[in-house]
Amino acid sequence: MRVKLHWYGLALCFFLALAGLVRSTPLLAQGWPNKPVRLLIPNGAGAPPDIVARALSQPLTQVFGQAFVVENRVGANGIIAMEALAKAAPDGHVLCFTQGAPISLNPYFYSKLPYDPQRDFSPVVNVGVIAASIVGAADQPANTLRELIEQARSKPDSVVWATWGSGSFSDLYRAWAENSFGVRFREVPYKTSEQAFNAVLRGEAHVLLNASGMLAPHVKAGKIKALGTIGARRFAGLPDAPSFSELGYDLDFRGWVGLFAPANTPREVITRLNAEINRQIAQPGFVERFMAAASIEPRGGSPEDFAAFLKVDRELAGRLIRLAGVKPQ
Repeated sequence: MRVKLHWYGLALCFFLALAGLVRSTPLLAQGWPNKPVRLLIPNGAGAPPDIVARALSQPLTQVFGQAFVVENRVGANGIIAMEALAKAAPDGHVLCFTQGAPISLNPYFYSKLPYDPQRDFSPVVNVGVIAASIVGAADQPANTLRELIEQARSKPDSVVWATWGSGSFSDLYRAWAENSFGVRFREVPYKTSEQAFNAVLRGEAHVLLNASGMLAPHVKAGKIKALGTIGARRFAGLPDAPSFSELGYDLDFRGWVGLFAPANTPREVITRLNAEINRQIAQPGFVERFMAAASIEPRGGSPEDFAAFLKVDRELAGRLIRLAGVKPQ
């Protein structure tokens, strides 16, 4: 009898302990966040990730009951912020809103990185993609992208394509155009995208690619010409510029803004963040107030959707960088 009681006692202790473990898992998850959450931004104030992070920090603070604090970690093409995220504890209290370059482009730009985008981070949500368009100087003859291609074909190296350095988005689309249509542009690299854009405004350069929202007022004022918009749809602020899909071009490689957590962050934390951010970016008022001016088109979806998007984005980045002949440092 004593043996039976001893056995039953051990079994009872085991099941009670197991029940306690099962109960503790949601309790631990429900305890997040239990201190302020840091939102790392690889860019300075006014960049798309900074705009999105500051816009979302208030509703996230209200929903989760802890402050979501934006922290700009600028420098080294995003490496400083992404390394900090990779080294952070995977408890959901350090996150990062970033554009695509530190994730999809940096592995091709640098032979050694202090982080691995696929190993060190958990995708949370793709907040949105950045609308981008190709524009030409007001006084250059081409009025469409096809006319620009013909102009470059008839006079090789005569059309000046402004970029902000090797591997910049404008440079990658220049390389794509040259390789797709067998033409030659004369690339002129400037230090920043603003300098490249101003060169086109002055007529010093003839063409570049940049964010559609920034370009739209200048197109409307007749200072530049909109030749085409990347992607499947026209940009609302440039209604006369045909989309790449309309022109028969299937390339859609653009900047984007997404949220990442350190690898191994609890799934429930990622799910809760994903659901709340999806809720925010589905609100037209939020999009109009915070995203439209930054040329960000809301995307949303599940963490798995974001992971699938990243796979395609990395492959496209590699293809374009090879076309542009960019060598890793």
